[in-house]
Amino acid sequence: MQAKVCPRSLRIVLNTDKQFENQMVHFLDGRICLVGVGNRYWRDDGAGSVLAEALQTCPDIDAIDAGFVPENHLEVIAGKKPDRILFIDATDFGGAPGQVRLLFPDTVAPSGLSTHAGSLKMLAEYLQTRTRAQVALLAIQPADTAAGDSLSPEVSRTVKFLREKLPEFCRRSQL
Repeated sequence: MQAKVCPRSLRIVLNTDKQFENQMVHFLDGRICLVGVGNRYWRDDGAGSVLAEALQTCPDIDAIDAGFVPENHLEVIAGKKPDRILFIDATDFGGAPGQVRLLFPDTVAPSGLSTHAGSLKMLAEYLQTRTRAQVALLAIQPADTAAGDSLSPEVSRTVKFLREKLPEFCRRSQL
């Protein structure tokens, strides 16, 4: 899937979208388990996986790189005893490449928007029952999901931005 985006509009989405920032600070309250989902061999599809790996050293977040089979990590996620579970995945929601959106399971179709086997709704329902945690999806609009092992420039900028901002959002929610 190829799409064009104006770099200026991408900066606006990432740097000045106060609604998104407020949503994230509000959601990331308590003990956080971040679950990166994606296949790194399909370019932007690997964004969630790449981001989770980058955040594994962050003291404010339990980050799990679930690859393209998040359903295989459900017990590890539950074992973290999180208050909030944030799946991060490249998801086509019709936005500009690199745009991010916080989605909740009740707003996602049962089959989900992801390219992976388990739907967000099904995984969220299981994890909510098992852990009592709130679950959401941080969706990153992909630019290119063709075969390849590097992120597109748009999604790469978004992953870098989120790598810097997610720990900050977590700290701010604790205040």
